[in-house]
Amino acid sequence: MSSCSNFKSSSEAGFSLLELAISLVVLGIIGGLSLPLLTAQINRSCIVKTRVYQDYALNAIAAYVEKNKRFPCPAEPQISGPGYGVAQIQCRGQKAKGILPFKTLGISEIYARDGFKRLMTYVIEPELAKKDTALQNERGGYITVNKEEGGPVIAPPLAGDRNPNCVALVLVSHGESGVGAYLGKGQPTRNLSGSSTPHKRENYDDNFIFIESHQTDDILRWESRDQFLKHYVYLR
Repeated sequence: MSSCSNFKSSSEAGFSLLELAISLVVLGIIGGLSLPLLTAQINRSCIVKTRVYQDYALNAIAAYVEKNKRFPCPAEPQISGPGYGVAQIQCRGQKAKGILPFKTLGISEIYARDGFKRLMTYVIEPELAKKDTALQNERGGYITVNKEEGGPVIAPPLAGDRNPNCVALVLVSHGESGVGAYLGKGQPTRNLSGSSTPHKRENYDDNFIFIESHQTDDILRWESRDQFLKHYVYLR
């Protein structure tokens, strides 16, 4: 009567190792296929969060406008300490561009950043940030937002239009790449590492012209004076 052995034969052991190797290869392939999908899902989540933060910021600006009867100036990104996140008193010329004045608005710095955790650029029409101003009657024109196919997003004024509409403000998330975003907290520069398209550069240079474009990863949010006052602000 033959005895039973508790040990596997060499052929059985070899087959088990082969199975393990195949399993590892399959897992590697699945992981390789899943990683781009996971990355895309994370990117979409950051984009959605950015749009939510932009909406939150616009509502905070609206509350400020209702109380102060003018729009807040940007905060300077180059300073640190207690003044970081505080709106400038005046914002003529290049000072009309900076970061969201989150402290002045009474909101967390989280909402001054996008879903990628980078500072968003905030730009304001200087005429709308003056003290003792009648917002509905102020003429703008300092900011231009163009369509990707060409032409401004706001139609040119008609002949005889005494109070043409204008772009009131722009919020720019510089997207996943972050190219063009202010570094903030005392750092005087922007993140300019990496490649950028002409439209991308247009959205971070200092000429106050912006482009809604699919050729960039920027998430551009702008509001006209009339639409913002109509939908966000109740002026007494």
